[in-house]
Amino acid sequence: MALGGLAARLISEIVAFDGPVAWEVLAGELWPDEDDVHLLRHKLDVTLSRLRSRLREANVRPDLVRSDGFGQVELFLHTGDELEDRT
Repeated sequence: MALGGLAARLISEIVAFDGPVAWEVLAGELWPDEDDVHLLRHKLDVTLSRLRSRLREANVRPDLVRSDGFGQVELFLHTGDELEDRT
């Protein structure tokens, strides 16, 4: 499966942080010129929803990109999972 656009940028940013990242920090990396926290949260939620939809369509497990319930977003890799970052 190959991703493009915002979905790819979102995954790439999470990979670059090499662990859980606060949603505000992640959203700030994706939309650096936006300072409205409510709009940033909305944009991130929409992007995450679209990404998860694409993952489901590709039969990728739903917890690959997950929130920890404390405002952190992370890429949750299992043993044997592979990631190829072509940025």
